[in-house]
Amino acid sequence: MKSNGKLLKRKKELERNGKMEQEQQSTDSLYDFLYVDNQRASSLLAQMHGPGVVTSIKHVTAEIDKSVSDAGFDLKLVKSKIGVEETLNHSQEKSFDASWTLPINLLDKLDECGLIRRDLNGERLGSTVLCKGKMRIFDISVFQKSVPFIAKMMEMEQPKLPPKAKKSNFQVDDQFIAPGVTFGMMKEVLNIVPNTLQVDFINEAGQTIWMTINRDYLTINPDDMVLKYGSRLPGEWYVIGFIDALPEAEEDMTDTSPFEPNPMKDGIHGMLSGIRDLAGRSGNSYGMTPLIIFRNIQ
Repeated sequence: MKSNGKLLKRKKELERNGKMEQEQQSTDSLYDFLYVDNQRASSLLAQMHGPGVVTSIKHVTAEIDKSVSDAGFDLKLVKSKIGVEETLNHSQEKSFDASWTLPINLLDKLDECGLIRRDLNGERLGSTVLCKGKMRIFDISVFQKSVPFIAKMMEMEQPKLPPKAKKSNFQVDDQFIAPGVTFGMMKEVLNIVPNTLQVDFINEAGQTIWMTINRDYLTINPDDMVLKYGSRLPGEWYVIGFIDALPEAEEDMTDTSPFEPNPMKDGIHGMLSGIRDLAGRSGNSYGMTPLIIFRNIQ
């Protein structure tokens, strides 16, 4: 029995492998996503794409190979030759997790709709901005847990004095850790500040952005980041998100509707502003709700 089906099948396999190599070579760049706010990203993408957000992809392929064989019969009186056609069906089904296409699809769709602004050029509240720069992360929970250890370290660093002199002259809470800020003040503030992950971001123009991030949306354990990097993450990073707070100088220009005076509330407002300046966003920084934080892989 002779068959040319194997040659046909081999040719199709070569063509398919060549196509896969071309698709792999067409990848221009790769991204390492540090943070993806899945809920907000899905909400935005669903608004821009009618059917909703794709969560899974199923790829089904089918191939049909045909071969012709010669079959001969010699029955004394009857000698004949007939062609027998064989058909082989091959099917393959693959399922893909589409969740990791969410940030790429969101970036493409926002850019397609012209909704992404590059850097900070007088952006208003609600603007979607893409910035490139350096960043550092502060895990407040780590500071809160490390206060007793830091206090002991500060005591050990003091010169050895007689017990009475040491007790009367040195108090950990009275030691300055920054201009105008004592260790005791920092300890009290840490008891008030919520357990948050804060990000300080500075773009290439020297403008600063302050953010808080949800640890559930990080792709790296924040405790591992502390052990590896400390607070400052090396390299250049990109962040895309909503501007939701302006520097005080710009905010005062747009604030045309002051609230009715109230002594108690005005006093609380002043105290909260002080806590914000000490342990949160500074008066010179923008505030941002980040959607995606990533870097290029080279």
